[in-house]
Amino acid sequence: MKKNTAIVALAAWLLTSSAWGQSYSSSHVQLKQNGFSSSMQNAYSRPANTYQTTQSAPEYYGQTEMLPPITAGPGAGGAPQQMSLPPITRSEDVGGVRLSDNIAQPVPMARNAKKRAPVVKSGGNRAVARNNEIFSQEPLDLPPVTSLPVPSRTVLPPLYSDTMMTVPLEEAVTRVLACNMSGFTGLTHTTSADVSKAGSFKMGFHSSWFDLDRVYDRVLASNESGDMLELPIFFNYAVTDDLEIIYHIPVVDYTIKSRILWTRDISESGTGDSKLGFKYRVFDNPQYQMRGAFGLGFKFPTGNDDKGLGTGKTDFEIFTAFSKSFEKIVGHLNLGYVMTGDPNTQFYPDGLADKFYYNFGIEYPHTHNVTVMAEVAGEDWGSEGMKVDVIPGLRYTPTENFAFEVGVPISVSNDQRYGYNYRLVLGLTTFFQ
Repeated sequence: MKKNTAIVALAAWLLTSSAWGQSYSSSHVQLKQNGFSSSMQNAYSRPANTYQTTQSAPEYYGQTEMLPPITAGPGAGGAPQQMSLPPITRSEDVGGVRLSDNIAQPVPMARNAKKRAPVVKSGGNRAVARNNEIFSQEPLDLPPVTSLPVPSRTVLPPLYSDTMMTVPLEEAVTRVLACNMSGFTGLTHTTSADVSKAGSFKMGFHSSWFDLDRVYDRVLASNESGDMLELPIFFNYAVTDDLEIIYHIPVVDYTIKSRILWTRDISESGTGDSKLGFKYRVFDNPQYQMRGAFGLGFKFPTGNDDKGLGTGKTDFEIFTAFSKSFEKIVGHLNLGYVMTGDPNTQFYPDGLADKFYYNFGIEYPHTHNVTVMAEVAGEDWGSEGMKVDVIPGLRYTPTENFAFEVGVPISVSNDQRYGYNYRLVLGLTTFFQ
């Protein structure tokens, strides 16, 4: 039974092989008749177990290219070597000109070599034409960068960040809040309604010197002379943004030579009567740029009344201050009244009357550092007489911590005890936080 089965299987295989041979022969003849190339015929005639599958390369300008297989071999020490592709040679026929272009080969890397950017080199002074466009293969040489562009520098005006001594005036110039001869914030004589920033502290002095020209309303004779120097030292402290306290103590030195008034020459020096003052800003109206304040003052008899350095009694003072800004010009107005105590009998035999005074001043901040000032100061001291002075002045602020000023009070009318034609006032204000 098994023998018969083997004979039948052998006969079947022979029949199948004969049929496949006839089919192969007829297919081969048919391919040749249809015009296929010999390579195609050989590929078809390859046995299935030895046939290697090939992949057709994409057509490029009507021609077909074949990619060979990737080969790899063992490296040194048995380590696998980096695989590489051989260059692909491509023949083209563009516009009747046959060009050949070699694609650069990848450079094999050593095992421990650092990665670097590939270097692309030009293929010479030639051009490649594709689709009627010419691409230059010449190297592009750029000039070396030797310097970076320098940014433009804009010069800005100095910034005054210390708000305790300055206040903005409109949007252009800041105004310096220095002190007057009494120690309050203001001009030379006039007090302003402004107050420095809370917690600020100022101190300084004003020296006032003049030659005596008259005693009361009598002009001194040729053999009479006299001069007086006052050096008031002040301290100013802003308790709040609206309240400031001052303490003022003058140093006085004077000399009078007159045989008509006294039988001997008088020359004295020392501290005079000190003063404690308060100024409180009542209102501040930004819409109309107006400020208003009132103040109180107490004069204490710290000076020697026998030497003419004080009155020997306590005085009480009350005053008002108004300030208004007109663009770059600021105006100030003061009205004050002093109630004097008992008189000094040696120098004031008729007694000291009460005193009424007024001050009107304007300031023009020309720059952040320079302020021009002008004032009119007058007072009526009852039986002691009246006086009116016109005071031009200049204030200079070289730094944020110092302010210097100079003023020249010129006498318009003066029938008080000590008369003068003009005075010279020098001031210094130092700012602390």
